Amino acid sequence: MTDKKIVAVIFGGRSVEHDVSVLTGLQFLEALNPTLYVGLPIYVDPLGVWWTGEALTRRSHYPVSENRQKALTRVELDLATAASGQPRLVAREKGFMGEKQSFLPFDIMVPAIHGSNGEDGTLQGLLEFAAIAYTGCRMMGAALTMDKVAAKSWARNHELPTLPEFKLARPESGKYLDEDTLKAGLKNELDGFNYPYCVKPCNLGSSVGVSKVDDFDGLMAALLQVFRMDSEAMIEPFVSNLVEYNIAARRDSNGAVQTSAIERPSSESDLLDFKNKYLSGSKGGPKLDNAPSQGMASLNRTLNPDELDEQQEKLIRDTASTLFDGLKLAGSVRIDFLCDSKTGELWFNEINTIPGSF
Repeated sequence: MTDKKIVAVIFGGRSVEHDVSVLTGLQFLEALNPTLYVGLPIYVDPLGVWWTGEALTRRSHYPVSENRQKALTRVELDLATAASGQPRLVAREKGFMGEKQSFLPFDIMVPAIHGSNGEDGTLQGLLEFAAIAYTGCRMMGAALTMDKVAAKSWARNHELPTLPEFKLARPESGKYLDEDTLKAGLKNELDGFNYPYCVKPCNLGSSVGVSKVDDFDGLMAALLQVFRMDSEAMIEPFVSNLVEYNIAARRDSNGAVQTSAIERPSSESDLLDFKNKYLSGSKGGPKLDNAPSQGMASLNRTLNPDELDEQQEKLIRDTASTLFDGLKLAGSVRIDFLCDSKTGELWFNEINTIPGSF
């Protein structure tokens, strides 16, 4: 027996952010204090099958092949926590006498699945249904912040600075994007803003599928890319002289919202996209095949940058606190901002309830 708490960290999943989630989950397991906690890895493969096993803690074992699965245990979540008295996984293994069932208890679950079926409220809803304690945002906050347009609409309704956007649904199967409808939508929603635009999936994170477009042909190509991954796309004006700022927020033991240092991540390109975040080395160069990316942790960054004046810093902190409070968020959340470095104007960009490398 041990007095250490067993922390189940669930990562992977069926999202297009699968690989980033693996990195986040392993980083969390590595960061656990071994004198206080025992880490229990739960890997969800791209087909949605749950696995556990010590081998999952080694980065070199990914992607998990069929051969490596032989060293793992296939598990399911026991939904009868209220009856059993403790959250647990159910392992079913075949033996000479038929199927053998065993239980793997844990104390709390840490969702580290980015994007679909992990960060969007669905996993949180499952855990609440099963009365399982978990970290991070509750179901409503997770769902609302996963939809970039919904989060921006809430912010705009509460007089927080946001860019305008045009939301576009993926055409039905067998149909093409209608150019006239697209152009009319751009005129109605982004009147006064010309190219370049920024195109994003509405319901994905990690900057997956985000691109800058300079003309209509580029816009059509970017939308086709987004619609391979998401059912909705968002088009925004691209901010000139773009600088991005990030800040984290959490609630302290007294119930007050606390904000972190403000960071300015560095990027060699106009856009801090998926490639810059996760496919580059620590200096922004190509990631070596034998050196796994550290994700957002590998980016060069400046903390509390000097160029932000007192008013700008106050805007970032107040906006982050208002969003955290108003959307009933929990855990450690990252809020991202866009800035025109020449004019100093700032806009709320998006909320990451399970940030990469959190």
